[in-house]
Amino acid sequence: MAEDKERTTVHRNLLTQEQEELLDLYLQKLDKFYDEQKNSVKVQVEIETAHLKKVLGK
Repeated sequence: MAEDKERTTVHRNLLTQEQEELLDLYLQKLDKFYDEQKNSVKVQVEIETAHLKKVLGK
């Protein structure tokens, strides 16, 4: 808990409030992008699996 306060204090000394907000927004967008990439890979695997099942089923 004390460590979190220490980090917050250090961050506030390094970044302005506007920079903190931009950093938070960037991290949110990065998280969203990462989640979309994971979902994209899942869909691709499902499609390839279905295709392979079709090919092997012939």
